Amino acid sequence: MLGARPLATTEVVVTLKAPPLAAFGCTLQSASHRTYERRLLAAQNATAARVLSAVPAARIRWRYHLVLDGFAVVVPRSQLDALSHVPGVAHVWPNVRYHALRDPLGPEQIGADKLWGPNLETAGAGMKIGIIDDGLDAAHPYFDPSGFQYPPGFPKGQTKYATPKVIVQRTFAPAGTTWKYARVPFDPVNSFHATHVAGIAAGDHGTNANGAIISGVAPKGYLGNYKALTVPTPDFGLDGNSAELAAAIEAAVADGMNVINLSLGEPEVEPSRDLVVRAIEGAARAGVVPAIAAGNDFTDFGYGSVSSPGSAPDAITAAAANSRDGIADFSSAGPTPVSLGMKPDVSAPGESVLSSLPPSQNTWGTLSGTSMATPHVAGGAALLRELHPDWTVAQIKSALVLTGDPVYAADGREAPALREGGGLIDLPRANAPEIFAAPTSLSFGQLAPGASSAPRSVALTAADPSGAGSWNVSVDVQSGSGAPVIPPTVTVPGTLSVTAVAGASTGDVTGFVVLSRSPADVRRIPFLFGVSAPSLASEPKTNLRRPGLYRGTTSGAPSLVSSYRYPTGGELSFPGPERAYRYVVTGHPANFGVVVLSGRVVPHVTFDGSEDHLAGYPGLPLDINPYRDHYGDRVPAAGAVLPAHGVYDVVFDTRAASDAGRFTFRLWVNDTTPPRLRIRSTRGTIVVAATDAGSGVDPTSVHATLDGRRVKAVWRAGAVRVHTPPGRHRLVLSVADYQETRNMEDVPPILPNTATLRATVRVR
Repeated sequence: MLGARPLATTEVVVTLKAPPLAAFGCTLQSASHRTYERRLLAAQNATAARVLSAVPAARIRWRYHLVLDGFAVVVPRSQLDALSHVPGVAHVWPNVRYHALRDPLGPEQIGADKLWGPNLETAGAGMKIGIIDDGLDAAHPYFDPSGFQYPPGFPKGQTKYATPKVIVQRTFAPAGTTWKYARVPFDPVNSFHATHVAGIAAGDHGTNANGAIISGVAPKGYLGNYKALTVPTPDFGLDGNSAELAAAIEAAVADGMNVINLSLGEPEVEPSRDLVVRAIEGAARAGVVPAIAAGNDFTDFGYGSVSSPGSAPDAITAAAANSRDGIADFSSAGPTPVSLGMKPDVSAPGESVLSSLPPSQNTWGTLSGTSMATPHVAGGAALLRELHPDWTVAQIKSALVLTGDPVYAADGREAPALREGGGLIDLPRANAPEIFAAPTSLSFGQLAPGASSAPRSVALTAADPSGAGSWNVSVDVQSGSGAPVIPPTVTVPGTLSVTAVAGASTGDVTGFVVLSRSPADVRRIPFLFGVSAPSLASEPKTNLRRPGLYRGTTSGAPSLVSSYRYPTGGELSFPGPERAYRYVVTGHPANFGVVVLSGRVVPHVTFDGSEDHLAGYPGLPLDINPYRDHYGDRVPAAGAVLPAHGVYDVVFDTRAASDAGRFTFRLWVNDTTPPRLRIRSTRGTIVVAATDAGSGVDPTSVHATLDGRRVKAVWRAGAVRVHTPPGRHRLVLSVADYQETRNMEDVPPILPNTATLRATVRVR
């Protein structure tokens, strides 16, 4: 007899209307702050009680009050909608999955050793670097605690695993996780990434790594281990969800970390719906420096491939350089694809970096990725914080961005600012920056040819007395048509007014606003704007009002659009006619999309009226789900994930005039469930009904094994047919829908839109 089926649950984060403590700055210990904290917690408790009353099966998990005002709650999926109606609930955030960023140099390259001082007196002593990752091996020889003592108030967390070097041990496992190592700070089977990252940031000075003598950037610094990636996956090691990442960020702030390192990410979604970005911004306001990886997607996706939470405005987002000061070919490039922000901020060594690995992986080894660049930045920020305890997070970021050294492209010229940010961090120069700028980079959005932006103000202050006075101002345009307009000089302290003026040609305009006093005394502020003349703005559009089947034709349609961005990677030309539709997003759908069922058209989803602003990765007709065998393949679907309110264009384009003709497509909205599978017949052939009321069954996803061997399975007319000889067999059948091709680690389960049927069948 079968037992009752477990209740399907999901973890979400509920936030309240009041701002968190971090909104009031980094001094969180005053009497007024404690009073406000008590009010926050009282309001949370009251709201939590109402949640439990409205949804008795709910379980409250992580609590946030520093970087967010709210709590994580596990609820039955069927009762999720009830949360948003509970009095006191301002917003319900879906959980988002992240993974460590990696792809299959050292402190001296960034001048860290020049800041260490005699006897390593200023090599990060007293600084606390929180590694939010997959769990570091505190017993590794690179983290030998000899000579370290616990600072006051430590150790914290799971203290039996702590050492005087690794002073915090905390684990953040999602509800319902059954993996046996999910709730311990180091997973002996899957953890390795954090160990490598932590060694780069703060490995002990003079450690022998199989004959190479190496050191972390801030070797005297303490480490906090915040294991927020805990769920094993087939191809990406350990993954973690946004609720747990936010909880780890909250804990790191509460524990007094000076710097946090997140060498992880997933493609950007609408920032206002990105919980981890909000938590990062809260951490920065609380006085904790966030160093975050830019991503490793340039080879596949080109410009517009910087990931979340590296898209957070206040984060220091790191690109990767090699030992020759060249930009790594994999290192993701700006702008951020949805928000069109100027990222990355800086570059750091990230190619073939030697650091610590668990003993199961030979103790030492080299890895490449922006994951390796980020701890160089985190360690560098710790050194600057030790030397300048009065500097704010924004000032540390400014010092690193404005003083960067050029990073070079393969052709020998300096890489675009959209790839290098301010350049390779130069810690001796950052230690004496002379001036601070706020903001540290400028993004003017998209301008029509010949148009001017509204003036942007950059506040300039003196980092020390030498920075005060008059500075020359010029512009170094690296690419594009147009330039910022600036005054010839500016006085510090003071305000620099910058206006972007677009040229006649479309494309990205990038470069630097340059402040100088002599050829050797130069500070650079990266800038970006696009020159865009979108044809979609003038195309007639048909409104899509509800999900369902639609018919259209490109015969007689205009042929105005031939390319789309961002991102730009893998771009094909579409010079044939296109037909455009309009869809308006209201509420908070998890997704929407279209799939072409017939005809020779290719779908794209863009923001209103602009082929120069795709709805991020999901707007492309590619399989962007990294857990699928068809990742990167072209698919007849496009859409948006966690979209903002507003108008979107759904464009069906063609590669040639000869492709014009009739087509049909399906529009889906808020598809969060997989297909339904049910055995219909076992007479001669196994027939399994496979239907999906949302985006529809993806025939290429059908995968079947019979008695452990792969067999042919074909979906047609609502059913999968598996031909098999008579007898008793063990069938495993998996079927996905088209939304699964849009899922880019934007939801907690792996393959949430894939159904798997396991059954023993007797074929007659």
